[in-house]
Amino acid sequence: MIENYREHQDSLPAAIDRLYTILTILRAPGGCPWDRVQTNKTTTQSLIDESYEYLDGVLKEDIPSEREEIGDVMINVFMNLRIHEEHEDFLPQDALNEVCDKLIRRHPHVFGEAHAESAGEVLSLWNSVKENIEGHKDKAESFFSHIPSSLPPLEASYEIQKKLKKVGFDWPDAAGVIVKVEEELEEVNQAIAEDDEDHLEMELGDLLFSVVNLCRFMKVRPNVALHRCNEKVKARFQRLFDMASERGIPVDKEHVEEMNELWEEAKKEERERP
Repeated sequence: MIENYREHQDSLPAAIDRLYTILTILRAPGGCPWDRVQTNKTTTQSLIDESYEYLDGVLKEDIPSEREEIGDVMINVFMNLRIHEEHEDFLPQDALNEVCDKLIRRHPHVFGEAHAESAGEVLSLWNSVKENIEGHKDKAESFFSHIPSSLPPLEASYEIQKKLKKVGFDWPDAAGVIVKVEEELEEVNQAIAEDDEDHLEMELGDLLFSVVNLCRFMKVRPNVALHRCNEKVKARFQRLFDMASERGIPVDKEHVEEMNELWEEAKKEERERP
């Protein structure tokens, strides 16, 4: 481990060593009580949260934020590595060497004699190596075995549909997907009319699955699209809230009409913003 962990490092290896040294000290006896009780489960949840904060910076094209948040991502990655080392599962270099070997093996067009001129050809090579060299062939009884059960449902739907596409079980064009979304929406309306809660839940699930499929077909990540929408709604309603406060309008159920007017005003401001 690096000795001068309080000093900035000029090289990437030394900076990585510095971070790992600091995390090791925090996890050691006499270190930080909070860091010492962290587990792979809690650290992985933090990793997900920090990844979305980094995504915020990317979407806003905010370089200082991107730099800070990707550093926070690294904290959680290396915290996980440190926990595995403490448990004597494996060493950090074992994981890094394994992924380096995989990258070299799956890029024969760069590190070998194969050729690939497009992203599609690269993917074909990648899958060929996985199946023919690494032996990752999907069995009929475990077709979805490589989709983690811990994936959030939105992302799991996306991965399921990608898997189906690989074997040709897909729509020929976007028009068919849009028709399917419309069909599922109509079935939701029917379930609402029936006043059947269980049926409605199933139909809403079908609708969501179809919308995710449309996102995939249009090459849009549904989790990113929804994240952007969430941030837009938060910013717009915050602007509504600020305007309501300035004008003495209560934000409550009795003033919904005024709130709707402020919402439209906030939308107009967004459209006029350069």
